[in-house]
Amino acid sequence: MADESFIRSSLLAKHGVTGLFTLRNGGVSAKPYDSQNFTYGLGDQDSNTTTNLNRLVEKAGLSGWPHQAVQVHQSDTLYCSDTGLAHKQHADILLTDQPNIALAIRTADCLPLLLADKESGIAVAAHAGWRGTVAKVAVEAVSQMLHRGSKAKHIVASLGPCIGPCCFAIGEETAQALANCCQGAAQFVTGSDKKYADLWQINRLQLLQCGLKEEHIEVINECTCCNSERYFSYRRDALRAGRHLGVVELTCKP
Repeated sequence: MADESFIRSSLLAKHGVTGLFTLRNGGVSAKPYDSQNFTYGLGDQDSNTTTNLNRLVEKAGLSGWPHQAVQVHQSDTLYCSDTGLAHKQHADILLTDQPNIALAIRTADCLPLLLADKESGIAVAAHAGWRGTVAKVAVEAVSQMLHRGSKAKHIVASLGPCIGPCCFAIGEETAQALANCCQGAAQFVTGSDKKYADLWQINRLQLLQCGLKEEHIEVINECTCCNSERYFSYRRDALRAGRHLGVVELTCKP
């Protein structure tokens, strides 16, 4: 049974990879960041965030604190090794080709994207909000993996909880940018008077166009904005929203 504080990716687990998406419950943060916030500087006490991280490492069986970067809704990549750090570098793609290195991205409606190739030993955690989707962060993540020796047919991907098309109302300019970001994306931007976008399906489409197999892509269809009991949501709660982590790690047992 999954721990109440996170969801494990069943697809990544099937391929021998640790992949998880945290929930808002199971931590020690006080309201309005109750109870499992993973970001410093929001208003939550730093000691609470640190405790939440330590507890996640223990519960999930991670090798240590995950690497994190400064996320700016673009497609830059940070290569990670050694002990997990809160890097000051801007990057929305974190990549490693070493075992026992956890990578994490923070979300509160944006799409967390976890990628791994057990054959080449490469793992990626990517942050794909609508701007990152337009910037083709998923395509860039796969490209970085291929450049380091992965093969598309071996890559598995888990697309975690994010704001769903039920709640993701967008303006005309954003709708046009998403509809034009890759061939076929327009079918996932719907509505007439008000536009709605499906980040899961647009990113899934980008991954398929990179050569990933359909059976190697998992979508966890849980809308963060709809479900206040399980998820933080910036669209719903603005500055009162905590942050989740999407974490991936290739583990090499001693």
